[in-house]
Amino acid sequence: MMCVMRLLLLTMIFLSLSCPVYADSPDRQEPALQRQEIEVTLKPAEHLLLGVSTVTFAAGTQRAFLKLSPTAHIESVTAPGTKLPFSFSDGTLSLNIPKASGQEAVPITVTYRALFNDPLPQHSGSSEDPTYGVNGAITTQGTFLGGAAGWYPVPPTVPLKRSVQVFAPAGTEALTAGRRVKRSTKGSVTSSLWEEEHPVGTLTLCAGPYRIEERREAGVDLYSYFYPDNASLSSRYLDAAARYLRFYSDLFGPYPFEKFAVVENFFPTGYGFSSFTLLGSAIIRLPFIIDTSFPHEIAHSWWGNAIEVDQSEGNWAEGLATYLADYLLKERRSTAEGREYRVQLLSDFATLVTAAADFPLVAFSSRVDPASRSIGYGKSAMVFHMVRTEIGDRAFFGALREIYRERRYRAATWGDFTRAFSRSSGRDLSAFMQQWLTRPGGPRVVLSNVTHRHEGEGQGEGQRDGRGWTVSGSVVQSPPFYELQVPLRLESDGAAIRKILPLTGAETPFTFSTPTEPQQLLLDPDAELFRVLAPGEIPVTVNSIKGSKQLLAVITEDCRAGDATFKRFLESLGKSGTTVIREDKLDEERLRTHDLIFCGIPKQRSLLPPLPSGISLRSTGFTINEDVVPAPDGLLFLVLPFPAPSVRIAALFLPLSETAAEQYAAKITHYGKYGSLVFTGGAIRHKGTIPHL
Repeated sequence: MMCVMRLLLLTMIFLSLSCPVYADSPDRQEPALQRQEIEVTLKPAEHLLLGVSTVTFAAGTQRAFLKLSPTAHIESVTAPGTKLPFSFSDGTLSLNIPKASGQEAVPITVTYRALFNDPLPQHSGSSEDPTYGVNGAITTQGTFLGGAAGWYPVPPTVPLKRSVQVFAPAGTEALTAGRRVKRSTKGSVTSSLWEEEHPVGTLTLCAGPYRIEERREAGVDLYSYFYPDNASLSSRYLDAAARYLRFYSDLFGPYPFEKFAVVENFFPTGYGFSSFTLLGSAIIRLPFIIDTSFPHEIAHSWWGNAIEVDQSEGNWAEGLATYLADYLLKERRSTAEGREYRVQLLSDFATLVTAAADFPLVAFSSRVDPASRSIGYGKSAMVFHMVRTEIGDRAFFGALREIYRERRYRAATWGDFTRAFSRSSGRDLSAFMQQWLTRPGGPRVVLSNVTHRHEGEGQGEGQRDGRGWTVSGSVVQSPPFYELQVPLRLESDGAAIRKILPLTGAETPFTFSTPTEPQQLLLDPDAELFRVLAPGEIPVTVNSIKGSKQLLAVITEDCRAGDATFKRFLESLGKSGTTVIREDKLDEERLRTHDLIFCGIPKQRSLLPPLPSGISLRSTGFTINEDVVPAPDGLLFLVLPFPAPSVRIAALFLPLSETAAEQYAAKITHYGKYGSLVFTGGAIRHKGTIPHL
């Protein structure tokens, strides 16, 4: 219960990485491209791609500019019956299009070769860069060629039709956007052909020694392309894909692509592309992914892929996918889960977004750090929630269906959403949306001068003379001021009373009357409003460590992780620049001014804040809720608040062996909303939240 006379604190979210298609402008009026046919041969042992692509330009096109990897070697550019002169510089292929007779389209064929061997990440820790720096890699482990790699000649506009044929060593299965027209293995070569009816954005190509499982549900071809070690998970993912596709089709309209595939990647990613999602091997095995990141990427099929993002007004797609997947599915399971998720979005913003890192939603393009994620995913999701609360479910989801109907295979802006919400609700929401989209930060509101008095003297306990009680006070807002509809709830011995208080300036008074004795007054008790939480409202969690401004890492004599492993763990939390010292170097000044993260139990136990009830530490292991976890297979991670008035926190990273540290440390970052974690037996065994003392 938030900003109240008594607080109830809850917790956060795992936000997956995603890669929907983003457009520069909604409807570019350039010469139409009739078709593009792409044929590539992969040679993994040499990191080599051999390519031939034919782009058919509309009649009247005089000059063409195609993007290709700057390291590519172009062997020839031809039109029917003739070689064409061209120039190729800094990844741009420039050429003049020969005139055709009448209204004939002009096919231009580019033959080229290119090496793709970006270094792969050595460890599967968290990264705010969803590419891990990999745009293109053709390896014996697998192939990933992203849209930015320039693995095929990319024209200035998306063609009306597009096909890709891939040849690879036998047993290497390839996949890209579109319908799989055919697939075969002949001799030493496996090939597949893919065709798009409604091409969007740039293409990504994946390949590897996949085991394929397939089925057809409600007119959509479903595939899993998994490595042998994870092939047993295929049925679970296909069942979930069918369930989510039905859910979102009913909510917004028909699934927009020819197929849906879940594909395993050989390095850690969580991408959503048109007609498939690409999840790293370690990601696929995480137990919560099928209920979090997976539906998030499927939601991008509608929002971000079928409808592209016009970046001129900022990226709305991540916030909408977060709201319609990560949040909405929780809300449908229970009201409590929905509320907990909203609280966590607010907690993340307050914890991770500093004034220096803040920016308005119209400036969000993609996430680069925890702060930008909290804005572009979390704050944006809360804006959609406030719109839904303001106009109701019928108008909200009706507007989304309208946008999908009108903008499918095109791009959309925040303005398109504002206009659709206004039409569906019959109200002009432009001013409402503008304050949330164009201003950084958020409102800060608190209860002030809350008093209650009994209105008469009488006999009955609770009722006395029947005149009841009056509760009064005000809601105070710090500048800059927002126009807000602030929910208040008065709880008493009888039924709770809810009031929506319009707020426009610094202070707004309110009054409640209740026939029964009041117990507590709550401001925004269900976290319906985006606002900046006060420190005492925020539970201490893994994200609190990620958001720490003054973190000091301390290696104790008890630390059972190697120095390199501990540093990689800090990197996985986004804390690669953290100073690391030995416990005997921890002086009073550092202790007073820093948040701390200990590797191992400090020799001076008073350096740790008090442990939560049910957790005890021993030299040979630890106990949680009467369950003993002995060495060597176990890891405990705690985030603990120091007693008030201190606002500092300390974390305990306690692997029971170097092996346990290597196995479990990189998983911790995925449990950002929790303050206590236990790993043993190869899996997460406990997760909980620790409130401020």
